[in-house]
Amino acid sequence: MQKVVTAREMQAIDRTAIEEFGIPGLVLMENAGLAAASLIHETVPDLLEKKVLVVCGKGNNGGDGFVIARHLFIDGAQVDVLLLGKRQQLKSDARVNADIAFKMGVPIHEISEKNLTAQNHLFRHCHIIVDALFGTGLTKPAGGLYEKVIKKVNASKKYVVAVDIPSGVESDSGHLSGPHIKADVTAALALLKRSHLLFPAAESMGEVQILDISIPQEAVEQQDIPVAWLELDDIQSLIPKRPTNTHKGDYGHTLVVAGSKGKGGAAGLTGLAALRAGAGLVTLAVPESCHQALEFNPLETMTVSLPETKSGCISTQALETIVKNLKGKSALAIGPGVSTEKATIQLLEALLPQVECPLIIDADGLNALGTSGSLIDQIRAETVLTPHPKEMSRLSGWSVQDILNQRIERASEFAQAHKVTLLLKGARTLVAFADGTVLVNPTGNPGMATAGSGDVLTGLIAGLVSQGLSVPSATAAGAFIHGMAGDLYAEAKHEIPLIASDLLEQIPEALKRILT
Repeated sequence: MQKVVTAREMQAIDRTAIEEFGIPGLVLMENAGLAAASLIHETVPDLLEKKVLVVCGKGNNGGDGFVIARHLFIDGAQVDVLLLGKRQQLKSDARVNADIAFKMGVPIHEISEKNLTAQNHLFRHCHIIVDALFGTGLTKPAGGLYEKVIKKVNASKKYVVAVDIPSGVESDSGHLSGPHIKADVTAALALLKRSHLLFPAAESMGEVQILDISIPQEAVEQQDIPVAWLELDDIQSLIPKRPTNTHKGDYGHTLVVAGSKGKGGAAGLTGLAALRAGAGLVTLAVPESCHQALEFNPLETMTVSLPETKSGCISTQALETIVKNLKGKSALAIGPGVSTEKATIQLLEALLPQVECPLIIDADGLNALGTSGSLIDQIRAETVLTPHPKEMSRLSGWSVQDILNQRIERASEFAQAHKVTLLLKGARTLVAFADGTVLVNPTGNPGMATAGSGDVLTGLIAGLVSQGLSVPSATAAGAFIHGMAGDLYAEAKHEIPLIASDLLEQIPEALKRILT
């Protein structure tokens, strides 16, 4: 897993590298600039035939820019530096590298509000712009001269390489509160920052490449960073290889309590997803009005008919039947399509505290938790909640906007407070654990914003839990596989026509790619 840091965490890592490991800041700046220059060589064909404009601020990010300019200049590229201010105003390592570049003959154009227009030709005639204005320390929207230069960079429509993070983007929240560079490639120095991954900021990054600048791993580990980026290798290590001498009973039995009149399909999608994930057996417990249809499709699941209300929702009289069918089950998935009818909520209030196996709650099951304030504190620790932001708002009492503004913080806070595993849906789904760890899922696409997609996710997680994966591991793996299935469909066809059953069809290929 790749660690994902805040600006403060990155500053602490830099300090540790400098003060405890004795690596001078000047060396780290040199490593950063050299690695970024190499990345430019890799990503820009025929670089030596093109003109490069390096736009530098007065801080350490600008110092990185001067190192980049120097190395490209040495390599024979046509390089100009646009410095927002005067070289004499620079301090410490940035000043050292600016002076070296100056003495080597790198053209440095010092600009102010008064002479900015006179440099328009640099923007017109260059082919590549290197953005080294701001680093991760930005805390307020860019204004004045910086705002004007950012707008010129974007208006130029040139190929832009951002150093560490596009200028104007705050590094921690993923928000865009002012003018900001829109990059084609972002050279993330040492580690990913949260805004490299969180939307809407992530859309301004282009392709993100992590550059090794020789920060000691021990300096990173000392910070106890709680957020990480899931990778394929992480998921491969979670799913065990099956022995040859085996049978369906070895892979668990998932019970799915789902559906209501008109929403029986939610139960079917959840059950099939659990089977696709590898569960040995799946039983669908559904209202009487859904039972007959689901008895024959999907063929691979078993079914239990539950007493229902006049409107076709699961009634309180179903409690005894569900509890009876929970015996021997490896996991319970509950909520898809069950409705928010009063009787169904009362059933869930009576049922959930009695559940002893791992529990995955989605959709209307989450709404029941939100309606009954004390119920969430009665469920077992081995519980997964899978809300979208609106459902999360009902669960927590926080506004949807507050959750969107602080997705990582809110997910972590909730998971720790209630000792559950929380999967917060959205672009870059988050998986938060009771110990404070948060994983950012890299897979998925906008086509997955379609009816039934969440039901498939619930079934995947339940099916993985049934096979013996821990609740945290199954949730992380389920999110990754779910998104990968959507990506495979979009790759083969397109995002727009994707429907939930397409995800079921792509799960086998996703697992094949993960496991081979």
